[in-house]
Amino acid sequence: MSRELSQQLYAGLAPWLALALLLMGRNPYLSRVRIIGSLLLSLIVLSIPVPLTGWNGFAWVRVLEPNPSFTLTALLGIALWERISSKRIFRPADWKAAWIFGAASALLLYPMGLGLTSLDPYSWGWWSRIPILVAVAAAMLILRGSRFGILLLLPFAGFLIGLQESTNFWDAVIDPFYAIFSILSVIATTALRGVKSVALTSQTYKAHRVF
Repeated sequence: MSRELSQQLYAGLAPWLALALLLMGRNPYLSRVRIIGSLLLSLIVLSIPVPLTGWNGFAWVRVLEPNPSFTLTALLGIALWERISSKRIFRPADWKAAWIFGAASALLLYPMGLGLTSLDPYSWGWWSRIPILVAVAAAMLILRGSRFGILLLLPFAGFLIGLQESTNFWDAVIDPFYAIFSILSVIATTALRGVKSVALTSQTYKAHRVF
């Protein structure tokens, strides 16, 4: 298999996993027909050429993001396997670590692209700085018992194999889709925690007033 073909196949893996997850829905009881149908239908939908352009869904996704991160692809694979098998691989703390890491990485990488700073952290991905930082983060998470730390080893393997067109290690670790979802997840979790804290404070205040 040529490197170009392997890169194209890898680039199509993340959108296929994401669409299959969407088609399966949130029903906790999935039949075998629903599982197989979702996997096949997502593959067919992404393979159908779009009228006028002649490009299929996989090609359009590659225009938007030619280098899906290994982190995002692995997270989608874990989420899909958990839906299919009804077995938990990641604990809530592991998912939380994944979103915090993604949000922190996004806040470090993307502000320069938005013109908010003159610092160019993307250039660090061509040197050893980012691999070292990711390795340290993975080691710390593994020592704390986080399974996400083990997942963070995958970008190193994928990068060495050459499954992406990019030679920048940042692209192996994070992409815009993973960044956006991580930031939204962190914001939603923080907001929910704030609402619960306000509600608890209100209940405590009312209880004190009663007594």
